[in-house]
Amino acid sequence: MTIRRTAGNRQPLPGTGSAGRRGPALRGPGALVCAVAVAATTLAGCASDTAGGDKVITALVPAAGAGLASQYAEYYKALAAEFKATTGATVKFQYFNSPDQETTLIQTSLVSGSGPDIVDYGSSFGGTLYETGGFLTLTEDDWKAVGGRDTFIPALLSMSGKGEGKEIGIPHTTVPYVMAYNTAMFAKAGIDRPPTTWTEWIDDAKRLQKANPGVHGVGIDPADGFDPWKFAWSYTHQLGGSGFLSKDGKTAALDSPQLNSAVDFYFAQIYQHKVAPAESLTWNNAQMVAAFLGGKVAMLPIATNSVQLAAADQPIAKDIGLAPMPNVPYGMTERPAGGTPAQSIVAGRDWAIPSYAKGKKDLALALAKASVSPSVNKKQYELTGWMPATTAGMDQLATDHPEAKPLIAVAGQEEPTEFTGAWSYIQTGIGTAIKNVAGNLATTGSWKPDYLTAQLANQNKAVQAHL
Repeated sequence: MTIRRTAGNRQPLPGTGSAGRRGPALRGPGALVCAVAVAATTLAGCASDTAGGDKVITALVPAAGAGLASQYAEYYKALAAEFKATTGATVKFQYFNSPDQETTLIQTSLVSGSGPDIVDYGSSFGGTLYETGGFLTLTEDDWKAVGGRDTFIPALLSMSGKGEGKEIGIPHTTVPYVMAYNTAMFAKAGIDRPPTTWTEWIDDAKRLQKANPGVHGVGIDPADGFDPWKFAWSYTHQLGGSGFLSKDGKTAALDSPQLNSAVDFYFAQIYQHKVAPAESLTWNNAQMVAAFLGGKVAMLPIATNSVQLAAADQPIAKDIGLAPMPNVPYGMTERPAGGTPAQSIVAGRDWAIPSYAKGKKDLALALAKASVSPSVNKKQYELTGWMPATTAGMDQLATDHPEAKPLIAVAGQEEPTEFTGAWSYIQTGIGTAIKNVAGNLATTGSWKPDYLTAQLANQNKAVQAHL
């Protein structure tokens, strides 16, 4: 069995803006890195599944990002404690440090029929896991065991499977994407609210540059492996496109006129409107965020609350605003027929239970339920920035953290990406095309529409071969 994927939906880590999980290296498929002992205050060493005669399950989860070991340890400790309190059982956490490691661990486990009892995965990876046929389909009783299907944010359930009754994923976090802007620079430019259309976005960027000499209105990161395709996906849907696949999921649509226009507008911020710096053609997410936090750019089109968390100890922290992404294409006053707001993909993390772990399904479901409990939700947001996956959890977040209002508004309106086993090829294809176009623009200094069209056509053929 071969599972092919890239990093999928990166859930930006506080302070990094990256999905890179830098932690203890896995020593091989199935190797338990370490476990949280509920009574301990630090991560404990691995133990056998029958330690102390207790019931034990193993959960495959992401390792901490750079500099976040203590935050993740505290979060996983809280989750383990809640699980212990409700079941009397112990959870051991098996960590993956990268999507490739997670893929290897899952693939090896499915083939051998032995491994973690429950798997934590990024929502866009759901289609790939579903098509392996190696995960339990959730029944009505299973949903009741985790609090009820209707307790979850409806948008998140769209990535749990191929419709109600055909779901494998239980959502436990969401990380909606928004735009970020410098409120002090906005005030200096006389702009009293964030833009709601892409025409306003460009106009505001020019006003920001004029009022703040030396500052660029916009920062982009075409060299990043995640952000550009999210931007292109949203803009494509706002134009009325089907996304990256046809509605029936059988035909690649990377060569659609809507996607072509989306990528064109993305780069037009440099070559036409001149509101993004030319050097940003080589930027990744970390470099783009650094430019924003350093006061070199005034707006970011793709961001999460990790930007605010990264700035927590910096003077700019008080000047960072978050708002829903503009949702009307450039040059238009309203979206064309069929266009949707598409202000954020469904971005979050789910639990899935391997079929070989059916004997521990009840405990696995109990862990999933513990992960959306009020106490764990509170720790989760404050320590990692991940938002709750349930409507009750989101209501409580709004009460406890009013500053999260823009994020909460977008979380309820997230739109699903394509649920397909070919997702990794789609994401890689879009990313490759955008990187190549960025490189060509940087090298030649001129915009070549035909080059963009050719790049998208080439990647479209590559994706079609996997449908």
